Order: sequence, then structure tokens, then C-alpha cells
Amino acid sequence: MIMLRAALAEQWQRRIAAAGACALLGMFVAATGERLPALFSAAALGTGILGASLLLAWAIDAAEVDLSGRLVIMMVALVAALPELTVEVHLAFTQQAQFVTANITGATRLLLTAAIAMPPLGAVLLRSRGESTPPVVLNPARRLDLAVLLVAALWALIVVARGRLTLIDGLIFGALYLLYALRGRDTDEEQPAPIGVAAEIASLDTTSRRRLCGALFVLAALAVVVTSRAFPGELLRAGQSLGIDPYLLIQWVIPLFTETPELVVAGALVLSRRPAQGVALLLASSVIQSTLVLASISVAFLLGGGGSVLPLSGRERVEMMLTAATALMAVATMASLKPERVDGGIVAAAFGIQAVFPSWPVRLFVAWALLVFAINVLLSKRQFLRPIAATLRPNFSYGHGLGSRRRRATR
Repeated sequence: MIMLRAALAEQWQRRIAAAGACALLGMFVAATGERLPALFSAAALGTGILGASLLLAWAIDAAEVDLSGRLVIMMVALVAALPELTVEVHLAFTQQAQFVTANITGATRLLLTAAIAMPPLGAVLLRSRGESTPPVVLNPARRLDLAVLLVAALWALIVVARGRLTLIDGLIFGALYLLYALRGRDTDEEQPAPIGVAAEIASLDTTSRRRLCGALFVLAALAVVVTSRAFPGELLRAGQSLGIDPYLLIQWVIPLFTETPELVVAGALVLSRRPAQGVALLLASSVIQSTLVLASISVAFLLGGGGSVLPLSGRERVEMMLTAATALMAVATMASLKPERVDGGIVAAAFGIQAVFPSWPVRLFVAWALLVFAINVLLSKRQFLRPIAATLRPNFSYGHGLGSRRRRATR
């Protein structure tokens, strides 16, 4: 007992222990099956996913001291997407086609809206505390994120028009993610600094830090896989007892648990006067949701025996259209690398309307309205589209990467 108290003497150690306990609770409940009350089981599994997600975020964020800035952002985003990816793959593999688009559309819209609206909201909070608000100027490396988001959103609109997600579509989304990962390796970017619990882990000596990060990552990854597979079923069982629309449950409740760590980290960055890095994290996560997760869905659906074509119902087409419109609006808002607050207000208002009024006619109207706004803003900022598109050119990427390596070699 004395040794345990000594090991948990610091607040950050107690936070890790609490998150670990939540992850273990989720694993225990997942192993019990349906023997527990539905509401308790769903709440415990959601808490387990949240605890595991926090452990993942802290472990990867602490690794910033050993990795380059761009690589850290991509790894944080990829690992943070693991809970969502596990849920989506499970739903697709088990042929629950009616729910496949629910989780991904809800999570993607939540991330994109936060990326646009969080900086102005953070500025208001900083001013209320009597602190100055730094300007939000994104790193030019973000143009690659915007380019991939733009292509993914346009292709998603093609999927919506056809009414089906094919294996070819999945391969295209997968190729977009691979392009994003390869082109981003040599991008120069400001080295982010860990904050909170991750900063305390990063301050440890090299051996202790790596051991702790490794242990947290293994525990969290195992907990994510186990709890994320059981969570949708228990959530639907709880929703059935309460008479709640199952599609809305999958779309909104699961992302609230799985995306909270990213939103917390991004919000902390904004309040630490580093809004550009907070936006970078959310943008990278949105890119992964819009490419890698969609690609995984089509492959999992095929492996589960559903064939190479995943049909989309009318409701699912509306949801994908709204998500694509939100992505296009995000690209339009950030095309100049200096997002304007009025654009953030439009996206936040659209998110609030479709959240309060979840009927498909309202969401279809919001989708068309966002598309009109996005086209209008993109036309007004068309001079910024050329450098965004240039990030996808092979010669540009190779030259930029070579130039980056040469600059680092001469320092």
C-alpha cells in the first residue's frame, strides 16, 4: 500500500491510473457479454473507450521528444482514430450496413466543425481571462491536409450520387491516405511541445519514458480493440430499451467518447496560445476519417461476406453529402491559411441546426446550404487553390522533400 501511494504521489500519475482503471473496466464488461444491464454496460464500455483513448493520446503525445513534429501529428491522429476505425471495421465486417456510415459521418463532422470553430471560441475564452489572443495562421504544411480533404470530399459526392460505396472507391480513398502519409514525411513544421500529462511523461529519463509509453500504448490498444467491438451492440441494446433511434445513437454517442481525447488536446493547445497546432491535429484526424476509415469499411464489408459493393440508403446518402459539404467548407475556410471567424460561425451554426433537428430534410437543406457557401468562399479565394493543388504534384512533393532534407543537412 505504501509503495502504491508513493507511485501515485503526483497528480499526473493518478490521472494515468484513473484512465487505466476505466480501460480495464471496459475490458471486463466487454468480456461479460450481455449479462449486465444494458445502460450500465453501455456506459462502462464508453468509459473504457474514453480511458483507453486518453492513454493512447498521452503515450503518443509524449513521444514528441523523440520524433519530428509532422510525424508526431500524423501518429497522434492515426492512433487517436483507432477506436473509430475499430468500430467501423466491426460494423462493416458484421454486415451492419445500415450503421456503417453513422459513426464515420458523425465523427468527421464533429472534428471538422471543431477545427473551424475552436480557435475563435478559444479567443473568446482567452479574452475573458484578460489574455491577448494570438492570430491563427496555419503552417503551409496544412495545404496538404486541405488538398486531400478536397479530393476526398469531391469523390464522396460521387459515391453519394451513385448510391453505393464500392471496393474501387475504397481503394481510391486508401490511395489518398497513402499519398497523404508519404507526402507529409518530409514536410517542415514547427516542433510541438507536449502538454499536461504527456509533458510529465516526456520529462522522464529516456528509458523510463519509453517503457511507460510502451506499456500505456499496449494496454490502451488492447482495451480499444476489445471495448470498441462490444460498444455498438450494447449501445443499441440500451437505446432499444429507451426508444432512441439507433442510427443517431451510433452517429453521436460513440464519437463523443472516441473523439474526446483529440478535442481535449486540441482545446488545450488553443488555450495555450497555440491554435494553429490544435487545428493541425483536428485536420489530420479528419483526413484519416475521410480516407483510411472509408477505405477500411469497404475492405471489411467484403471480407465479412457482403461483396464488393456496399449499398447506401437515402438517409445514408444525405449523411455522406452533409459530411462532404462540411469538408468542402472547411477547405474553403482555411484555404488562405488564415481562417475567418465568420466562416467558423457558419459551420458551427450548421452543425447546431443539424444536431438539434436530425430529420433528413433538415440535414439535406443544411448540406445544400453548406455546398453553396463552400463554392462561394472557394471562388473568392481561388488564388489559394493553386498552392493547395500543388501539394499533390509528384515533382513538387519530391523537390520539396529533397529541399527540406538539404536545408536540414546544412544547419
